[in-house]
Amino acid sequence: MSRLARAVLAAVVVLVLGAAIVGIGMGDAPATRERAPSAARVAAAERRIAAGAASVRAGRRAFEDEGCDRCHSIAAIGAGDKLGPRLDKLDDDLDDIAESIGEPRDDIVDGYAEELMPTDYERRLGAAKVRALAAFIATAAGTEEDEGRDDDRRGRGGRGRSRGHGG
Repeated sequence: MSRLARAVLAAVVVLVLGAAIVGIGMGDAPATRERAPSAARVAAAERRIAAGAASVRAGRRAFEDEGCDRCHSIAAIGAGDKLGPRLDKLDDDLDDIAESIGEPRDDIVDGYAEELMPTDYERRLGAAKVRALAAFIATAAGTEEDEGRDDDRRGRGGRGRSRGHGG
């Protein structure tokens, strides 16, 4: 193959890869179509977070320290990235959120690539920090659950609900 042909082929490969990286021709990322919560819901989330227990404060720090805010949106703290699903509109409880952090590829929201969410949080952070992250996210979303409340009393039947995260 001539030097010119190789140069042209290399340029085409670079252009194709570059287009794939920036998403040309792929349409909007799913997160860009997700509406932010209402101003009233954001204000309520801000109050819940401010009044949250130590685990909620630790979870917020972990959310920022671990870079969750670079992919996920939570309007109440100004996290507004669009790569992953919004977390301030979840309807999952604390246990489901913690499970999704530990096993993020078990239940991927339609339209999100499963390989984007790191799978080592549980190993790296440990159960207590994952639980704190989940407490913060559940508090921001307004789905924090009271200790001792069981699935039947929640009326949700436990697992199997649609998740709004994990991607």
